Amino acid sequence: MTTTYNPLRIMDFSKIGLNFNGNGVLGTATAGTATNIDFKLTEDDLITGASFLLLSGANIGDYIDFQVVDRDGVYYPAGTLLSQFCTNWYVSTDKQTQDVPEIPYPAKVLSGLVLRLVYNSTGTSAVKVAVNYHLHKVMF
Repeated sequence: MTTTYNPLRIMDFSKIGLNFNGNGVLGTATAGTATNIDFKLTEDDLITGASFLLLSGANIGDYIDFQVVDRDGVYYPAGTLLSQFCTNWYVSTDKQTQDVPEIPYPAKVLSGLVLRLVYNSTGTSAVKVAVNYHLHKVMF
């Protein structure tokens, strides 16, 4: 069942319609290539941002893309890219916590879709990556 609650701004959020649903995913990006680190939603959520951490191995020139993908063909043909929130967002190699914008308006992501971090590695070592998504479960 698709939910109908869809506030336009964070300041319109209501505790009646939402429940904080932060989720994290940990992955390893393969050296010298693009690696998808996927998180599949099991319910409708609003996303307002993410905390992105490099745990080890980043190289100068590495960058990320944040996407929403219908990986399994739930609503569109399998593999359809529905949205890209950050493109060619370069990572800092001198700190673990990366700067990723927090937006003042949410994006609604339906159950069955995938939040994807594409890590583009330019180095010769695998990179440990963690993403904590700022999600809000839609209640109705």
